[in-house]
Amino acid sequence: MAARFPLRTRTWVLGALAVLAAAACGSADRVDQVSTAGMDTAEGSTTPTALVAPVTAAPSPSSEPSPTTSTAASPLSAFVACDDIPELESTVEGNLSGTQNPDDELTGIIRDYGGQHRETFADLWIDRAHGGALVAAFTDGLESHREALAALLPDSERFDVVRADYSTAELEVVRAEIQANAEELEGISHFGIRTTRNRVEVGFVDPPDATLDRLAELVPAAPVCVDVSYWPEPPSGPLDIVPLVSADDPLVVCRGIGSVRYSRLVEPLSVDQVDHPAVEALRDELRSPSPEPLPTGDWSVMRIDDDRATFAIVDGDVIVGRASFRRAGERWVLSGFGGPNRPCEALVALPPGLAHVEVHLDPGSPPQPADTSIHLQVREIDCAGGRKMGDALRGPQVIETEDSVLVAFAVVPITAGAVTCQGNPSTRVTVELSQPLGERELLNAVRVPPAPIEIRPDR
Repeated sequence: MAARFPLRTRTWVLGALAVLAAAACGSADRVDQVSTAGMDTAEGSTTPTALVAPVTAAPSPSSEPSPTTSTAASPLSAFVACDDIPELESTVEGNLSGTQNPDDELTGIIRDYGGQHRETFADLWIDRAHGGALVAAFTDGLESHREALAALLPDSERFDVVRADYSTAELEVVRAEIQANAEELEGISHFGIRTTRNRVEVGFVDPPDATLDRLAELVPAAPVCVDVSYWPEPPSGPLDIVPLVSADDPLVVCRGIGSVRYSRLVEPLSVDQVDHPAVEALRDELRSPSPEPLPTGDWSVMRIDDDRATFAIVDGDVIVGRASFRRAGERWVLSGFGGPNRPCEALVALPPGLAHVEVHLDPGSPPQPADTSIHLQVREIDCAGGRKMGDALRGPQVIETEDSVLVAFAVVPITAGAVTCQGNPSTRVTVELSQPLGERELLNAVRVPPAPIEIRPDR
């Protein structure tokens, strides 16, 4: 499993890195994380680059916006963009399904051997794109290491030995230097050893121009790669998101599976109706024996893009099971799976630059039919250091009809620097109506379909 390292700072906290079951087990990526606001784990990705995007076992439904990676326009200076470094791959085909891991004793043998050759050992991982083959990397002496490992492992074990530029010990020295000076690197979002790239990976969101220059002063450029992302500017003018809900088939954010078209939830598209390599990969996983198999049931297609696919078992508003796949060359491999077994609570996908909030009735002033002023409590969902939203709160947008009062809010999330995740305070907001509420329903227009605004359950 990916190791965790605490950040030595006064105000930063370690975000939770969720390695989705066996889909990432056996990897040796080490990533230090700082939780900041705004991103989502929509596809259940096991890529450990989630410092600015805290990846949690129960992802926040607030998935809009997400930063746009733009390394072409980034001031990378002496550093190479991480996406430009090819990942190390096995030449051996393994025989494990996406939910299976090799025996711990076997991986222990290889790690013990690597520990005896620290000067050349560049770690061990499972190559899911090649059937779950075990891959050990060394900086030299590949054939001698291959022969030595073959003598230690059972004849039936599928493993490979590949060449790396740097040993783990060398990369750890660089990683430790970044950790010791992380406070000086404004905009840093994550850093750690990316084993399959054989580099120390460092991510930034909206970094000042001087940040990468400072990084170049701290560490050598060759063993480091950089990801630079930029958050979009929030839309200007009054909040205008309610029309998004009334669209024919709005894009929504569903807890556990990320962004999907609403029709995929209310009228699930069976995998039996879709001919696609990702569907075949799902079927292969369902047929594979495993101590932790995928949930059984009626699987549906949530979304299939060029490189990602998401499937789920949907029961009403509940996601009973989910599985995500990514394209790896000519094949599709499992990248995450699970069974949230919890309500989706679909929210309309917000425009870039905005994030979701919770909206509840003020328990001290519940609305009455004669009221023309409605008192609400609005709370930021994402990590925000416990701040008061102030001018970052957008809305309310209010649309009144004969039968209902639709209310919508959003927030401009914190996108720079590090914040803690201790919970955020509620902001009391008064919504003015053009006429008494009467018997009209008071609805949260960001929910799809719009749902009654109620008192917060824990109050």
